[in-house]
Amino acid sequence: MSENYNDQFGNAADDKVRRRAERIKAIKQAMRSAAENDAAPAVTAPAEEYVPQPDTDYGNYEPETSYGYEAAPEQDTSYGYETPAGDSSPEPEMPAEPEIPADNGWDSELSERISRISSAKKKKTMTAESLLKELEEGVSPEPERPVRPVRIHSHAASVPVYDQPEAVHAERELPPEQTAIPAAAEVPAAAEEAPLTGKKPKKKKKKKQKKTFKQRLLGFFPQKGDSILERVRKLVFLGAIVVIIVCGYIVGDYYIDLWRSKRENAKTMDTYWDEMKEPTTASDDPDDRKKYHLLSGAEYLLGKNKDVVGIIRIEGTKVNNPVMQAEDNKKYLRHKLNGRESRAGEIFMDYRNHFDDVDEDGYLRYPNSDNLVIYGHEMADEQMFGSLKYYRNNYDYYGQHPIIQLNSNYEQYQYKIFAFFVLDAEDETETKFDCWNKLDFDDEEDFYDFVNEVKRRNIRLNDVDVKYGDKLLTLSTCNGIFGDRGRLIVMARLVRDGEDPLEGTQHNWLNENVKYPTIYYNTRTDEKYDPDAEFIPYGPEGAKKKDSKEKQDK
Repeated sequence: MSENYNDQFGNAADDKVRRRAERIKAIKQAMRSAAENDAAPAVTAPAEEYVPQPDTDYGNYEPETSYGYEAAPEQDTSYGYETPAGDSSPEPEMPAEPEIPADNGWDSELSERISRISSAKKKKTMTAESLLKELEEGVSPEPERPVRPVRIHSHAASVPVYDQPEAVHAERELPPEQTAIPAAAEVPAAAEEAPLTGKKPKKKKKKKQKKTFKQRLLGFFPQKGDSILERVRKLVFLGAIVVIIVCGYIVGDYYIDLWRSKRENAKTMDTYWDEMKEPTTASDDPDDRKKYHLLSGAEYLLGKNKDVVGIIRIEGTKVNNPVMQAEDNKKYLRHKLNGRESRAGEIFMDYRNHFDDVDEDGYLRYPNSDNLVIYGHEMADEQMFGSLKYYRNNYDYYGQHPIIQLNSNYEQYQYKIFAFFVLDAEDETETKFDCWNKLDFDDEEDFYDFVNEVKRRNIRLNDVDVKYGDKLLTLSTCNGIFGDRGRLIVMARLVRDGEDPLEGTQHNWLNENVKYPTIYYNTRTDEKYDPDAEFIPYGPEGAKKKDSKEKQDK
């Protein structure tokens, strides 16, 4: 009897699972049909087949107290016949189980739920996962059938068996592998994740392959398939890169060139001053001509370049350079003493000047020019004449650096600064003053006309006197006050024998009536030069005015 019971009970559990799957299948078919016909047809759950239960002796089992179920009243189990004990005749056929009425509340509830789910599906507000969950949870349990006794004929004694609550619990608590819904596995993964909103599920982006360095580099250039705007963008980008590279090269080359120039110049001048010895005294000849002897430091410079005519130095500044002179004023604008091309160039004297031009015998070929003109670039790192701008910009710079040392290859000279001013190199108006073209003076009047014009333009006045016969020195460099046309001029005179080099330089003051070029007043309309203002000129006339003013002050 135990063997028959196990077989029968196992078949009943499997059949429960099968019926559950059939119900889910019927629900899904009804939903598909409702979606196609835009209506939710009534679906009738398939009636469960009655499976006879084995008679089992449970002893003193009391279902009403153990599980809360009431036992069904005893019914006639003979079905109109009796089987004598020990009878081995075939078992008679069991009468068919009466069908459960279709209208038992289950169909109407299911139809209503299917209609609601179908409507939600049309509105596309449910995901596939929530839809399946709703279907599974929405299946109401079947109405309970009356429990009736079943008699199973066997060689053992007949024992009445009733449907037990354990069978119901076994159905509700079946393992997952027995309760799985086969149809649910057919739902695509994308449908489970994407909401039913009418939008296509987003495709997963494919991982981009990493580009090689060559591919990345070629991506900066226009390629086939690029739009016109994309090509223009790439061309503009490449043009910007080229400009940056070119500008970077120019700036870098400029400062590297300055560094090389500074190093070369420092080495040259250090050697020059190291080689300098006491100058040889000039010997007197019967013809009363002065004989010149080459300075020891000049020998070193001439050994490097025959165009050297001397050196220039302003104590306390970065002006400390050899002075070159060529056949024109262009050669040393862009060349160094050693012949190397450089933006800094060298400091050079006007090719028209004569400055201790000595022949092989040691005698002057020509007398020195009345006005020596020396040119030099205004470099950003204050090389060459780059530091001259401080005479104009700093009010106390002149008093601290009033002396210029200028050595020829044969003599050492000192000049004291008496004026510094700005000019327009391209001025063709009444303010034109090309002082670099005045190298010699015709007479005393010509000399005083020149130096007094300098005094009218001087930025800071002083007590340095200038007399006819004084040798002048003019330093000319660029200045940005008028762009490329601006020139800064520093003018000095030769220190006389026995004169204090600093005499007249320490008392200086700002000139309140400076005569500037016309271009200056074009941009500063509120300023104007007054030609009738008080002015004390150089020369005898100026000396008289000065004496008269001093007497009035007393």
